[in-house]
Amino acid sequence: MKWRTWTAIVVLGAAATVHAAPPEQLYTLHCWGCHQPHAQGIAGSVPRLAGSMGYFVRIPEGRAYLVEVPGVAAAALSDQEIAAVLNWMLLTFSRAQLPAHFKPYTATEVRKYRTHQLLDVTQTRRRLAAQLKAMGFIVAPDAKPPLSPATVEP
Repeated sequence: MKWRTWTAIVVLGAAATVHAAPPEQLYTLHCWGCHQPHAQGIAGSVPRLAGSMGYFVRIPEGRAYLVEVPGVAAAALSDQEIAAVLNWMLLTFSRAQLPAHFKPYTATEVRKYRTHQLLDVTQTRRRLAAQLKAMGFIVAPDAKPPLSPATVEP
């Protein structure tokens, strides 16, 4: 009977590894709702990540911040999945803003940062954006405002 249990564990474990969701699917399931399909954010409430997310990894505090934001830190994903999603997002939505020496996130690094709880996400982001601006990198404040019905062509 024991060998059947062990066989089942091995088979199920292998199946889970083979069927791990790709990072773009994890983004769709866990991030898309707020950050939108192309990481453009929601005007006035959810920052745009496209075209500026990569700047954050240029400074240690910014690199930590991308993991510490509540939506990431509290996500129902493993540390490895979060690392994979962040790396995919950075390379997909903000490749041009990455430093030449970009080092992808690892599960170990995510685990370390994930335990730190940000007390004021907005203030932390503003402080980091100011630091980056002083270095010559402009971080998007949020998404572009939506077009009003009057400006949309029929």
